[in-house]
Amino acid sequence: MPWLHMIFDAWEDHKRQREQEAREAAEQEAAQQEALAAFTDADLGDLDEDEDRRDKKDEKKKKKHKDKKK
Repeated sequence: MPWLHMIFDAWEDHKRQREQEAREAAEQEAAQQEALAAFTDADLGDLDEDEDRRDKKDEKKKKKHKDKKK
């Protein structure tokens, strides 16, 4: 029954191929998560600096308006 051996061999090849695809997908997902984390960390740093600048500008505006009211 050589055809039976061929079926089992094909099934084993199929299982190995699916495992390889799963590993590659997991690696790709991990790389995407790492890139997203690096991108998000960089953006948050820029946003904090922008907020600090806005806060300083708002404080200056408030001081000017207080001085004009007096």
